Amino acid sequence: MNELVLSELKTDISVGTITSNAHELLNIVKKGVEKYHDEGYIPNEPEAKSDRAELNRLEKAIATQAQTIKAAYNAPLEEFNNTVAEIRATIKDAVTTVDGAVKSYEERQKSAKREEIQAYFNTKNFELVPLDRIFDQKWLNKGTKIKDIKSEIDDAIAKIYQDIEVLERIPDHGTAAKAFYLEHLDMSAALFQVDLLKKNAEKLAKEQAGRVERKTQEQCEQNDKTERQEKVDASKEARSQIFVDEALGLPEGTTAAQSKSEVIECTLTFSGTKEQLLKLREYMTSRGIPYRKGLVLDNPDDARVVAKNKNVAGKIYSFIYIPNVV
Repeated sequence: MNELVLSELKTDISVGTITSNAHELLNIVKKGVEKYHDEGYIPNEPEAKSDRAELNRLEKAIATQAQTIKAAYNAPLEEFNNTVAEIRATIKDAVTTVDGAVKSYEERQKSAKREEIQAYFNTKNFELVPLDRIFDQKWLNKGTKIKDIKSEIDDAIAKIYQDIEVLERIPDHGTAAKAFYLEHLDMSAALFQVDLLKKNAEKLAKEQAGRVERKTQEQCEQNDKTERQEKVDASKEARSQIFVDEALGLPEGTTAAQSKSEVIECTLTFSGTKEQLLKLREYMTSRGIPYRKGLVLDNPDDARVVAKNKNVAGKIYSFIYIPNVV
């Protein structure tokens, strides 16, 4: 490596002096402008304008001469500053080149170290999360030793396994908690998520129970309304039957008796507890009302499968009767 040896910047500075008649001119000017400050100076307009023009001309002339003298006086300093600036720029340009070489070398070193870290991580056969999820940029620092990095990787993997085992013991929401944990690697956040899932599950269960109860109540109210209407219709039918008997000259109640003997088949579905449905079945049996059990299915295809398994013949509907089903 060649060393650039720069000798000390040497200068031979002579303190500049300017010899001029400036002080003499200053005295002349002070005396010359006294008349303009005198209270007796009351010129007419043309005279005042002429005096102003002459004073401006003199001031401008002095300023021009002073600027010329100043530039000549500063010329050596300006040349010196320009030369020094060029020296510094030349050195800085070399610094930029060397800095690029240093950074390139450091990047190659970091890349090689990163590959070594990745190779060690691969030997762990750990696939729950990639290395990037646990990677610490300080590992690439020159002062961080490989053995320390390996130890930190082992600790990180052990912690993830430990946290997963803890989350697996959580009932109901363990799977969701593990998925959330692997996404964020934050045990506190995962446990908070579990708590949130539990609360939401409770809300949903409460809503579902309320919905079932609400629908049951609505159905009961609709049934009650239907039954009241059926009673009204039955009353109207009874009166009509009386009119029919009178019109046909039949004994009163003949048409009604014929209607009562007519057997009507209808299909109903009931919802309730097992105890309620057993009591309903006993009531129907005690009243001599025959019934058959059936299955309510989502669609005809499901009905067809069930009918085939139960060996039931006939046209297939979503609601089918299953003989001898208890």
